[in-house]
Amino acid sequence: MRNRIVQISLSALLLLGSAALEVVKAQKVWASGAARSIFQQNNLDVENDTVSPRKLNSGHALVDLAINARPNDQTFLHAMVRIRNDFGGFWGSGVTFDMRQLYLKGLIKNAVRYQLGDIDYKLSKYTFFNNQEELSAQRAEALEIYREITHYDLFYTANNTWRQQGAAVDFSLLFPAAFEELQMNLFAFRNRPTDFGQQNERIYFGGNGTLIQSRSLQLGANFVDMMDLTGTSRNPQSFHNPVLSGTTQIDHEWSDHSIQFNSESGISEMYTLNDPNSQTLRDYFIDAELRYAWKKNSKFTVNYINVGPDFRSVGAQNKRVNFEAQNLLYTRIGNEQQVRPLTQLDLMQDASLYRMNLNTSLQVYAPQYDNITPFGAATPNRKGLTLNAAHETTNKLLNAKAQYRMLSEVIGQGTEELRSFTSLILSVSFKLDTLLPAFNKPLEISFGYTDQNTSRSNAIPEATIDLGSSILDLGLKIGLLEEMELVANFRSMNASGNEIISVWDNYSELVDYQIFNTEMKQQLLIIALRYHFDERNTLNAVWQNLNYSDSTQQAPDFNIKQFGIVYSMFF
Repeated sequence: MRNRIVQISLSALLLLGSAALEVVKAQKVWASGAARSIFQQNNLDVENDTVSPRKLNSGHALVDLAINARPNDQTFLHAMVRIRNDFGGFWGSGVTFDMRQLYLKGLIKNAVRYQLGDIDYKLSKYTFFNNQEELSAQRAEALEIYREITHYDLFYTANNTWRQQGAAVDFSLLFPAAFEELQMNLFAFRNRPTDFGQQNERIYFGGNGTLIQSRSLQLGANFVDMMDLTGTSRNPQSFHNPVLSGTTQIDHEWSDHSIQFNSESGISEMYTLNDPNSQTLRDYFIDAELRYAWKKNSKFTVNYINVGPDFRSVGAQNKRVNFEAQNLLYTRIGNEQQVRPLTQLDLMQDASLYRMNLNTSLQVYAPQYDNITPFGAATPNRKGLTLNAAHETTNKLLNAKAQYRMLSEVIGQGTEELRSFTSLILSVSFKLDTLLPAFNKPLEISFGYTDQNTSRSNAIPEATIDLGSSILDLGLKIGLLEEMELVANFRSMNASGNEIISVWDNYSELVDYQIFNTEMKQQLLIIALRYHFDERNTLNAVWQNLNYSDSTQQAPDFNIKQFGIVYSMFF
């Protein structure tokens, strides 16, 4: 009898396993994800410092495991779990499990596309856009080893989307004449949950519509609003930030030439209902751009902007970097244990310094890193021209880009005189292996230079502003073997002068000014050996040396040397 029960049980298990296998085949369930392991050895050198630890070791290993399911042709489900173990946590004590992302995509009647859960989304640079962080103009490969990891962890994509949670829908309407198509995109995200006390539920919603007349003409409109839902708590106040804009795109091509005109203009409001301390901020922006391309190898762009001083757009002005945060590596240094200033090394690899949520007020920024457009294209109180040029040779030997920016304030702040801003960005790379076909390995050198200047003359010496900064980048990539290469980058940064920084309150209203002085110097050298097991499986041995000094800071000068082993895999 017992053997009979065992046989029946085994048969049932086999049938269930076979049925489950058929379900898996029918529903097309598969796994994907990524894995990473990092070990770092850090050495700190501070003159006359007898308190700070000199050597720190750290590291972790993690796996992002995703289950993908397509139960039918119109539905797709993705769920990813992160399993992480920080080195030094034994027998499971240092292991954490997190739901990294979860979303559902679908298609209704082959016409309406939707997504629920975690969503990467953007609109325009003035409505909903995730601007690049400081020091991102140069993209040498040695600089990208740690920066790509930071961007991956924070869901920063190459097309400047914000990771949000909610729902999005898009669909198109076709027309028989006059216009070809109307494309519609709508979204609603939960920005903040209620605490059932004094914190209201906060949502961010909007969308855009694009009317396509032909290949030559497109007209569009964008609308976004962040608002509190009154009644979700005992707080009667309700924050609002509606932004409305219209866009135009005109294209014309002939022979090997093409020309494109793009424009966007709009208005914004920011206010809090039932709050006697809140004032309504209203303003406008104008952005017009003309692009010319020849043979798709040479491009030239002229751009004009005029952004009002009270223009506020939460989704477009949020900064990635929280400059009020403290770094995790050697947080305090010196015998007085002063807070260590943020450096370019921290901006590349310390994910704790970055934001993932949209804040309602303008944030603190660092003038020594970017004083011209700290909030991206939507930086308030800016007007002027930007010129861009790019050229790439047909054989890919040379790739050169240049940008020159001439901006000023729209209105003076604290005085009638206006600040003037100039910026120059140069980037040149040479793929020398194109001249050496027998070498059959990468051989590249790159050069990058960034220069920014802010000035304002005033009869009162305290109101005079003169701030300059420059960044020099030298990059190298040499193929040693078919799978191995050497990458290196040297970056020298200098910032000198003074500025008067605007201070905003929680309502994004200008309430004060803060004097800023700097004499900063930074030098960073990165040398890495990279081995490619395949296109998605890479091992890096990275050595970095950072020197930092600023005579205007209370913190002493310091040097950080770092050696790391970085392994990453995508599957």
